[in-house]
Amino acid sequence: MYIIIIGCGRLGSNLAKQLSDEGHDICIIDRDSDKLNVLGSGFNGHRIKGIEFDSDKLIEAGINQADSLLAVTSDDNINITVSLIAEKIYHVPNVIARVNEPGKKYIYDALGIKTINAINFGINILKRMLDVNNLNVISDIDNDYEIVDFLISKEKPVTVEYIENHCSCIISAVIKDGITILPEKDQLIHNGDRIICTLKKNQEKKLFNSFTKGILL
Repeated sequence: MYIIIIGCGRLGSNLAKQLSDEGHDICIIDRDSDKLNVLGSGFNGHRIKGIEFDSDKLIEAGINQADSLLAVTSDDNINITVSLIAEKIYHVPNVIARVNEPGKKYIYDALGIKTINAINFGINILKRMLDVNNLNVISDIDNDYEIVDFLISKEKPVTVEYIENHCSCIISAVIKDGITILPEKDQLIHNGDRIICTLKKNQEKKLFNSFTKGILL
């Protein structure tokens, strides 16, 4: 895959190195030559010094052939500008931008730009770590769904069907005393059992607050 990375800060440089090591063709653009030099001689991709949204630089980077463009500078205005150029003018198939100020997320949304929000992501990870003994996210399926490993800590037993209906989730396994069970709908879940389930991310708080003694922030 041919990927153009806009911005050679900490995120951009690490992305460039890792993606290059994985066999992707990488071109990275930054106006600061010192940042580009940090990539070192072992970096096999192409480096371009210049204004990140300059058309000549983007054409030099091969934007007409790019499969993806990642706009990850620390400046939201640059990320928005480059993303719009890539999508609207050069029709790059996959454009993703980094949101730096959470308050500006609505601008990206209004313009239809796919984003990553490192600050919110970090906050969510830290919140989950605070409750690591109760709820662990095993995998994100997409923007809406995830698979979680959850510890039930309510004294009164409940059935698999009750939990699924209450939280609109699907329980694929129950772990009792270290033994994994494929549950039936009428299977009772007791205090101390763990469940593996698929649920909407917006149901995570409801699952936690309904079936544990704690409160999820």
